[in-house]
Amino acid sequence: MKSLRYLNPSTYKTIPQESTLKKLFLSYILPFALAFLITLYALFGAFVSFAGSKAIKENSTLLQEELAKQILRFHVLGNSDSEEDQNVKLYVKEGLMSYLTPLLKDCTEKEDTTKVLMAHLTDIEAEATRLLAMEGYYYGVTASLGKSTFPIKVYGDITLPAGEYDALKIELGKAEGRNWWCILFPNLCFVDATYTVVPDDSKMQLKALLTEEEYTSIIKEEKPNVVVKFKLFDFLSKLF
Repeated sequence: MKSLRYLNPSTYKTIPQESTLKKLFLSYILPFALAFLITLYALFGAFVSFAGSKAIKENSTLLQEELAKQILRFHVLGNSDSEEDQNVKLYVKEGLMSYLTPLLKDCTEKEDTTKVLMAHLTDIEAEATRLLAMEGYYYGVTASLGKSTFPIKVYGDITLPAGEYDALKIELGKAEGRNWWCILFPNLCFVDATYTVVPDDSKMQLKALLTEEEYTSIIKEEKPNVVVKFKLFDFLSKLF
């Protein structure tokens, strides 16, 4: 029978207490802490997003309502999206702008512009019909002046929020095609689709009618690049 050998206690290998704590931290405490922080961050983000989106929507509505009081839009709707109908739409637009410019040259207020347009609405419709006929199109024209609901529109570097605006609308034929549009008062209608930036003198006309906050809200500006760093990620990168 073999004799039992007793190990000397001095030969036992002990795990340092610091190593045990680190293993415990990495295996249990850190994952739990990360999961808790991520959940908390997600809940906070959802709350901020909800509250923020609601505030943004309210501010956008107020901005649109104030803008609508100051500006008058001009829209020409094509009969269809065919190349021919879109080309004649632009031809009618150019002709109407030549017709309207001297008619509105003395108007310094939106109210004055509206009164002149209402007094000449039949003449404007007749002029659009004449322009169509000159190009060989006879599908009719409807001219109207009133409130219409529009989606968000980008005009050069100016963005108008969606909503209800006063507008002079020229509907060609079935009016099922894309529309050309501009701001008739104050007169920014010389800016066409080829422009990417509204000229400064035109912006000054618009700025004179709006508050500083309203004006800066619709002007598109370059935003600086922002790099966000989280201390938690820095800590983890150092730890591993």
